[in-house]
Amino acid sequence: MDSPAGQLQRAREQARARLGDGYALDLIDQDTLDERLEAVERAATVAEIDALTADLRPAATTALVPTAAALAVPAAPTRLRVLFSSVDRTGAWHVAARTHVRVLFGNATLDLRQAVLPGGPIELDVNIVFGNLDIIIPPGWQLDNECGAILGSVEQLSGPPPPGKPRQLLRVRGRVVFSSLTIHERLPGENAWGARKRRKREHKALAQRSARALPAGDD
Repeated sequence: MDSPAGQLQRAREQARARLGDGYALDLIDQDTLDERLEAVERAATVAEIDALTADLRPAATTALVPTAAALAVPAAPTRLRVLFSSVDRTGAWHVAARTHVRVLFGNATLDLRQAVLPGGPIELDVNIVFGNLDIIIPPGWQLDNECGAILGSVEQLSGPPPPGKPRQLLRVRGRVVFSSLTIHERLPGENAWGARKRRKREHKALAQRSARALPAGDD
């Protein structure tokens, strides 16, 4: 049987996880999250801790979720919350036309190379605090990046724009505070090293084409 101290510690861990889930699902806001996390640490009994998350416990249900609903492409703006953890979205995952991304003391990767895309531009509203966000896009996309940084970094690793109309428009807005945001351009299945070699070849080929297009100088 656990000691009272062990029961209290386990209740605190469960409460932190439940509060993090509630924040990720937008059941509570940032201020409420901070207040309750502090109250969890101050609580002297398990009952006090349980009371802080009573409104976040899922209600019991026997309803069945239709498979089609689970696979539906999100039409409304979606939210991705990463709190003291890491999240990777890769493969054929569904991307909403607009997604609010919040990373707090965590890491997130959004790989859009094989994702199921909406029929129009994609907008990412990001807010990264003491965390990292990596966005991976395939070549041929148009990128509109207007993220600001406060003691952080915003970096775009991409090759020269391809000729013709871009296949997809990605808009990225928001702020990066004590954090990093990196946008990578890679082919499906391509790693970071392979992407760097390809971009070097593309820039070299572009420079050669530009040099050939210049008029010859006088002898």
